[in-house]
Amino acid sequence: MVEDQDPDGADEVIQGAPPAVSRTELRERRLAETVTLNRFLYLQTQQLEQMLLQAADLQALIEILLVSMPRHFSFRVSELWLYDPENMLAELIVGGQRYGHSLQLHEDVFTMQELYDLDPDVELLDATDSRMFEVLKYEQGIEYALLMPLTDGGRLIGSLHLGLQDDHLVKGEHEEQLIAHLGAIISSCFRNAVSTQQVSRLTMLDPLTQISNPRGFEKDIAREIARAARGEHALTILIIEIDQFEDLHMHYGERSGQYVVKKVAERISSDLRSTDMMARLSLSRFALLIPDSSDTLGQEIAGRMRDDIEAFAVDDGRGAVLQVTISVGIVTWEPHRSGAVDMPQLARQMEHAAGQALAISQMQGGNRVTLSRLGKTD
Repeated sequence: MVEDQDPDGADEVIQGAPPAVSRTELRERRLAETVTLNRFLYLQTQQLEQMLLQAADLQALIEILLVSMPRHFSFRVSELWLYDPENMLAELIVGGQRYGHSLQLHEDVFTMQELYDLDPDVELLDATDSRMFEVLKYEQGIEYALLMPLTDGGRLIGSLHLGLQDDHLVKGEHEEQLIAHLGAIISSCFRNAVSTQQVSRLTMLDPLTQISNPRGFEKDIAREIARAARGEHALTILIIEIDQFEDLHMHYGERSGQYVVKKVAERISSDLRSTDMMARLSLSRFALLIPDSSDTLGQEIAGRMRDDIEAFAVDDGRGAVLQVTISVGIVTWEPHRSGAVDMPQLARQMEHAAGQALAISQMQGGNRVTLSRLGKTD
């Protein structure tokens, strides 16, 4: 059966469709639709987007937002509020305390919602706005605050606050649209980073002690070396081993051995700073990363740990009390004394040097602390 044809040969018009536009008209329209935009803001935004998209993990993303971003745009300071009702982010973000008031986790989203209208959008506050008493309140010399909402499906999940001394970058509608676009990119990167971190965390934790495993330690040390290099701060590594663990394991059995490992890990972790990181490298060996630490401080920390574990009686829950000791090897890297061209190689050198120092502690009878200096051992 042949369908009816339009007697005039004209094409059927679809109701509600936009009028047809020729290629020439479309090209002319595209050329005509231009905007005037702050060139510095535009170029810096492009570069920051690349940095955000290349962020390796959640920690790297937060570092960009709180450290790199204000420097990149010549802002005074950056502050990040995140909605964390179940303390999930608190567990995922490693070393977040180092940012102080610049990183805040809120259990109640109402605190953030009060900063925006019903439909959150970019806001530029001046000194007369009462919200200036809520954001960046720990900073001085801030004349303006640029507020960028972070959203997920229209739901507020965070708020980024940038402290400015003037408002020369945010003068018009197009600049605000560009900043809103940047906020959308940040929101997307944040959502992806959190999802990735949740999966990675399961593969980087030791199931017995709930601290990092060797894979997690490899990632932690790479991040801390990079951070130490940027800030020119010393970084100390402690390699710790439970003395004569094989005899204990053979004498008391696997269950008691695992119990001792878990309790020693808990005891050591309980005395660490919030910025320190601990990992389990093998059956009875641990590693401890201590940022912003000289070898002198590292020795003091190791000495206290050694004394504490020696005096620590482990009750195995079945009437037996086990007492163990630890041996420790230490090495410190100071960027201002020896730069790092190859970061992965430096990580291997530090772990190897601390491991050699540990071996000396064990050969001398255990329950000792030995210092290495990246090339020689004391």
